[in-house]
Parts: sequence; C-alpha cells; structure tokens
Amino acid sequence: MPSPGSPNPTSARGLSPMPPGAFGQPGPMAPPSDAELCEHAIKTIWRCTDAHDLVDEHVRAELVSVLEPLVALELGPLPQRLIEVLRLPNPVDASRLYWLTRRLLTVVPVLQAAEAACEKRGSRPPPLA
Repeated sequence: MPSPGSPNPTSARGLSPMPPGAFGQPGPMAPPSDAELCEHAIKTIWRCTDAHDLVDEHVRAELVSVLEPLVALELGPLPQRLIEVLRLPNPVDASRLYWLTRRLLTVVPVLQAAEAACEKRGSRPPPLA
C-alpha cells in the first residue's frame, strides 16, 4: 500500500481509481453489474493497448483479472483464449503480442454490445454464435 505522500499510480495514468467494493476490494458496495464489468474491461483494454504496455507481465496480469469475470457472460471462447495468451511468461513472442493486440481490439466492440444489452435488459448479454 502506498504511503500517504506517494503518488497514486492509477491517477498518474489518467484513470480514476475503482470505487471500494469493486473487483474484490473490501468495501460496502455491491459487486459490479455485468455492464460495469464490460465497461471496465473496455477502458482497461484501451489504456493498455494505447500505452503499448502488453510487453509488461504486470499489465497482462491486470488484463487477466479484468477478463476473468467476463468468461461467465457467454461471450464465446475469445475471452478465455485471450486469458491463456495473457498468462504466457516473459518474454512474449512479437507475433503473439501482435495477435493479442488485434484480438483485444476485436473484443472491444463485442464488449460494447454486451454492455449495451446488459443496460437495456438489466441482465446478461445474449450468447454469441
């Protein structure tokens, strides 16, 4: 835990920290909705791909933690495939990083559609073919 005088690495990247209770952090809040999970995943994917951070094992671990809850949302096999590649040890081959970047960008519209469907119906997204 950072000391009171140390800068917050999350705010240094331009993101507001997640509220207490979100994603397993202790706090009085309810677990995030499916739409919130999708939104958080989208923002994390954009941040990581924009900053070209996929070579960093810690960034890949963060993406795994964001994508794991999405496996239960019936989004097809892509989230699980992404998780498997994200868990590869360093160094990750350049061709895999290229594949990973493209697939992360491919999953964003799927997550956006799932988020919209969840907000519209207040439930889980429809299964993908």
